[in-house]
Amino acid sequence: MKKLISLIFVVTFIVSCKESKKEDPSLKIENTRVEPQTSPADFVFKTPALQQDFSNDPTKQDALNAQWNINLTGFTNQGLVGNPWNATNDTGITNYFNPAIKGIPAGSQNVAIEWNALPGRINYYFPDLSKNDQYAIADTGLLANGTPPPLIPSNPCDATDTSKIKFGPYGPRGFQDEYCEWSVRRDAKGNITRIDFTCENPEYWNSVWNVDPNKVLELYQNTLDLPNIAMEDLYIKDASGKGVIDPSTGNYLYNPLNKWNTGSNGAMHLTSTPNTIQTEIGLGTSASLSRQNYGSGNEALLCCGQFGQKFRNSDPTIGGNVNAYAQTGMNVTLANPPGLYIQKPNSADFANFSTPDGTDPSSFWTTVRGQEALADVDGLTMPGNFILHAKYEVPASLGYTISDIKYNGNAVTWGSQIAQLIKMHIIATAYTGSKPIAMDCVGTASTLYAEPLQLFYTAVFNGYNTTKVMNPAQFPMTTLSNSTYVTPKVKQGTQNASMTLTVSGLDTSKGNPSITFDGTDITATPVSFGTVNYAVPGNSYPGDYQTIVINLSASANATTGLRKVYVTNAGQTPSEPMPALLYITN
Repeated sequence: MKKLISLIFVVTFIVSCKESKKEDPSLKIENTRVEPQTSPADFVFKTPALQQDFSNDPTKQDALNAQWNINLTGFTNQGLVGNPWNATNDTGITNYFNPAIKGIPAGSQNVAIEWNALPGRINYYFPDLSKNDQYAIADTGLLANGTPPPLIPSNPCDATDTSKIKFGPYGPRGFQDEYCEWSVRRDAKGNITRIDFTCENPEYWNSVWNVDPNKVLELYQNTLDLPNIAMEDLYIKDASGKGVIDPSTGNYLYNPLNKWNTGSNGAMHLTSTPNTIQTEIGLGTSASLSRQNYGSGNEALLCCGQFGQKFRNSDPTIGGNVNAYAQTGMNVTLANPPGLYIQKPNSADFANFSTPDGTDPSSFWTTVRGQEALADVDGLTMPGNFILHAKYEVPASLGYTISDIKYNGNAVTWGSQIAQLIKMHIIATAYTGSKPIAMDCVGTASTLYAEPLQLFYTAVFNGYNTTKVMNPAQFPMTTLSNSTYVTPKVKQGTQNASMTLTVSGLDTSKGNPSITFDGTDITATPVSFGTVNYAVPGNSYPGDYQTIVINLSASANATTGLRKVYVTNAGQTPSEPMPALLYITN
């Protein structure tokens, strides 16, 4: 056994609003201490910022903790698969590890990676627009006059592709794609009275809802200081106005794009389709693969590995730095508790802002959820802030609003003028391993296999897919794009449950595909086939996919826990399964 000495390192990578750049790792030893490693048996994925939303109800908090550990275990296993179905050079991940399997080895290091919250793609694609228009796009997705911004390249990684698309991602706040979103509250005169900032992932809020919808209602009311929010505002309804029931829980189906999490009403959790924790894990796993023959820089690396979106502040920076560590032989994972966290702006950050009465403008910042500091977790020091939700609001007693604050001598007119002061960060845990073998860039496989994407109860799928979403791009979309990879639950002994699989690469020309699981204790019979257009969680833009409605049965003694799903086209041998698409309960 290795000597149990943990060297804890912290390094911060800062990227400008304009464009991400690659930073060479430069580690600084913060302290050295003797700690036992966390074994797999002892390791548990903790809730973001160690949030305990059921602190007064241990039974429900235990249920949430268990659900969250299941979620993060599944998301990590999904990321580690890569893409064996329709890509080359996108499997064989060796330098990203699942701590639920490996634990936290002795000698691990914590590494902070930081970027700016203001969407970098706005400045990249629209450098000639006025600052007023750039701020307007960041707040509303539209120019200051309410018209759409210019079209952008549909594939920024392919200079030969001259096709154009609307600026996105689509959705009520899709354009805020740096894992930080905000809403701006105004009074009757149009003055800004409050800005809410959030980086909370949607998977967590779905999990809290699954434990107790009343807690979600309470949290909405308390976080937004709006006691008039009603339960009926928060769930999906069918065409008749009746609430859709989620068979996994027997509760109404949560609507992540409810009116209090869109527009100027509020921002409770992330809604842009790539802004999910499962996406962030997938980015990390893909970026840990060593690449060759791609040129240089984080943007080129991103295109080579096909992870994330080019010209964001976040994705190229995160991927580039994870890759840099992996290439030195480090094994990496998201630090526990996994999450993306807001960093609190200080007085110096507000140097170009002034208030009517001389009050320090930074004092109007309030951390609402999360923590500004965390003690050691799993024996590792946690650098920076762990803020999940904050508000910027001038106390009513001062008699003025945010719009009376001056920025460079002019009145603040947009929430993004405050958002530009925010840094975001994640923390990676790493330990010394072996250097990965370098691969060429991801390509298209010569033989394509059916790729399982998501599994829903059919009632849930239909509920999401018939709920239309208004968005500034006026692109036809439904709430299905804001579904998550939180697994549906099926009890042992269930017979003929109607479920819907979304699939890429399905080929029915030679007959029906087979849908199987990791074991013979679950069976699935295809009932019907269809198509759907949506953004699979984590994707920035929607695509066309296939659907398979199945009748699923689980034996009375089916193995409980996370289960894998295979979809095999007729005439093909089975490819790899997608992990963690189903959870069997007793």
